[in-house]
Amino acid sequence: MPLSRRHLLASGLVLSGTGVLAACSSQSSSPLTIGLTYTPNIQFAPIYMAKKNSKYASGVSLRHHGAQEGLFDALLSGKEQLVVAGADEAVVATSNGSDLVVVGGYYQSYPACLIVPESSSIKAPADLKGKTVGTPGRKGETWYALQLAMSTASLTESDLTIQDIGYTQQAALVGGKVDAVVGFSNNDAIQIRQAGTPVRTIQVADRIPLVGVSLVTTRSLLDSRRQDLETVVKASIKGMTAFVKDPDAAVEATKDHMDDLKVDQTQAKRAREVAVATGKLVSGDGSHPIGSVRVDDVASMIDFLTSHKLLGDKKTPKAAEVCVPLGQ
Repeated sequence: MPLSRRHLLASGLVLSGTGVLAACSSQSSSPLTIGLTYTPNIQFAPIYMAKKNSKYASGVSLRHHGAQEGLFDALLSGKEQLVVAGADEAVVATSNGSDLVVVGGYYQSYPACLIVPESSSIKAPADLKGKTVGTPGRKGETWYALQLAMSTASLTESDLTIQDIGYTQQAALVGGKVDAVVGFSNNDAIQIRQAGTPVRTIQVADRIPLVGVSLVTTRSLLDSRRQDLETVVKASIKGMTAFVKDPDAAVEATKDHMDDLKVDQTQAKRAREVAVATGKLVSGDGSHPIGSVRVDDVASMIDFLTSHKLLGDKKTPKAAEVCVPLGQ
């Protein structure tokens, strides 16, 4: 996601038009849980805001994952019905045997990027040649982004040193252990700056064929609860729209989930900065509606993941099967 080091998850539910009574009845008898990754964070504020502003039906609840849970474990086990997670990660999980479907967008711009000290000679992916790059691990969005950066610059792993640093990007970069790190523009880069180290972010490609944080469900849930999921997506889009327009309201909504923001004005100010940066990802460049996701983009992503041998061997995902936009 870029949320707390790991990434996001979320979703919601809203009712409109002639389907209100039927949907309310369905929700009252069959609650819907939205999965959010690991710890409360301002980056989940679009979902917090939708919940606080009663955009979801009363039966909808939010759930943050346990520290040891896999990204899609609760969704696949039935504890959650929708999760906010990377569309690329969902496609990779599908290729490894999970039956996941992307039903809505969350980020319109990809969050993973290269982060370097402000004084660094690294200005573009090609400048990584001969350098040491820190990455949280060889999986997930930061790994996909690094693969794209190397592809952009026609580099192979032998052209640079890749160092697994876990989620310690700040310490590794500040301590000079690496020349660059792969992290998230709205999380890692902001936190490193807030800690007192000036840094720059570098896009991994002019055009990024990866789809980031999205709303994800399972095929069986899509088949059995399509109307409920569609209202969830619509409600979540309302939360995303409100989030982009009003970062101060985003901070207020997040206070219900993070007590530190209530008592520490410095933390609240820092959270607002993350909210503004996240809002840029949610809105993108304005060429696509907030909350949208497109089958053609997923098809391009599958092509990239396939060509870079990042998919599993149990199933070859097809874009029209793993991307079914709802509420658009």
